[in-house]
Amino acid sequence: MRGIRRHRQISAREFVLALCASLDPRHVTLSQAEVQTLVARQFPRQQRLMELLDVSLANPLVRLAPERNRMATTMDLQASERLSGRALRGSLALDHGLRFEPSDATVRLANVKVEEMKLELAGTPLSGQATRLGALLAERVLDDFVIYRVSDERRQAMARLGVNNADVAVTSRGIELRFIDTR
Repeated sequence: MRGIRRHRQISAREFVLALCASLDPRHVTLSQAEVQTLVARQFPRQQRLMELLDVSLANPLVRLAPERNRMATTMDLQASERLSGRALRGSLALDHGLRFEPSDATVRLANVKVEEMKLELAGTPLSGQATRLGALLAERVLDDFVIYRVSDERRQAMARLGVNNADVAVTSRGIELRFIDTR
């Protein structure tokens, strides 16, 4: 049959690469659902603090606050004192900004502030100094926490364009990264 061209079938990988190449490598938007998934997969999170407490954070719930260019996160908190074995349970409500770290192309929590911390010891609510200390420790543990890492493919595309930094904004659409040329 004359006049009919044969089209080469492309693989799924070739299709995805072509699609990615057509997208603007200078802009990424992560929806709230995507951010929730990215954060949730990193929990539960355990950490030992000052060799005195074993702390576990779990069940993060992320909320975007575009009016303040920040995010809010709530999560469950459990801690056990290593010396006495006493167990603390409670919740933590955080408010934080975001920043881009060019050295490893990550988006990290910044300026973490504990808005509310509730702690109970054997069913009795704790207040005062113990809660304030807990809030300070939580801010230190979570400041600089990585929530997103730019893919290797996008990093390579950015490098070809001479782009190695990004502005991060929290909008009603999600977290937006606008990669910028810093040459």
